[in-house]
Amino acid sequence: MRKALVMLLLLLFSAEKLETYAQQASLEQRQPLELVFADSIVPQDRHEMMLVTGGWYFRHRNVGSALLTQKVEWGISNELQVSTVVNLIRSTNLSGPMKTGMGDFEVGARYTWEKVGSEFTHVAIALDAGFPTGDPRAGLGEGAYTISPSLLLSRELRQGKFQVFSTSGMEFVVKHRRLDPSQDVPHTNTFSNSGLVGRAGHGWIVGEVSVSSDRWNGGSETKLSLTPSYVWRVAKRSELLFGLPIGVTSSTDRVGMLVKFTFELGGKPE
Repeated sequence: MRKALVMLLLLLFSAEKLETYAQQASLEQRQPLELVFADSIVPQDRHEMMLVTGGWYFRHRNVGSALLTQKVEWGISNELQVSTVVNLIRSTNLSGPMKTGMGDFEVGARYTWEKVGSEFTHVAIALDAGFPTGDPRAGLGEGAYTISPSLLLSRELRQGKFQVFSTSGMEFVVKHRRLDPSQDVPHTNTFSNSGLVGRAGHGWIVGEVSVSSDRWNGGSETKLSLTPSYVWRVAKRSELLFGLPIGVTSSTDRVGMLVKFTFELGGKPE
C-alpha cells in the first residue's frame, strides 16, 4: 500500500511538472520549426529571421527529380510574418535528357493566433503567391501563376508531448505560361497536409499525410503521399529534418527523400 501511494505521488508530481514546463516553455521550444509539406505553426517573432535550406530527391518510374530550395521567413511582428521560397536548382529528366536550372519561387504572408481558447490551441491564416520562373517545357517548373490561401490548425495534447496539425487550402491558377502540346494545362486544386508530432529524444517524430486534387476542376490528378520524418533539434535555434515521402496514388512520386537544415537569427532568443 505504501509503495502504491509513493508511485501515485510520483506520477502526480511528474504530471504537474510536465504541465508547468509546457506552460512556461515557448511554442518555439515545444514544437518543430519546420515540417515537410505542412507549415509549422511556430511563428517568427518581431525582427526574427528563419532560414531553411532543403535538399530533395523524388523518383517516379524512370523519372528522377532533384531540388535545392531556400526558404526565408521574417517576423514583421510577433503575429505577422512574410516569407519566400526559391527553388535555386532543379534537375530532372522529365522531358527526356537531364535538364538543370532554376525552378519556381513563391512569396507569402501569415498571421498567427498563438493561443485560441487555451495554451495548446493555435490557428493561423496564410496567403502565398507562386511565380513560374522555371521552364515548364524542360520540367523545371509548373508553369503557373498561383494564389494560395490556407488555414493552419494545431492542437497540442498531453501538455505539449504530442501535436496534431493541419495546413489546408486551395491553389488558384491565375495564369499559365506557354506549354508543349503534350503537357497538361495546370488546374486549380485543393490540398491538405495533416499529421501527428510526438516528442522523441532531442527532437520529434512526425507523420504527415499529404493530399491534393484537381479532379473537381477538370484535372485528372489526385496526389496522396505518406511521409515519416524526424526533426532533430541540433541547438536551441537550429534543426535538422530527415524525411521519406512515399507516394500512394499513380500520379504521385513513388518515393523520395529530403533533408532540411533550419536556423534562426535575431529576435529574442529563448
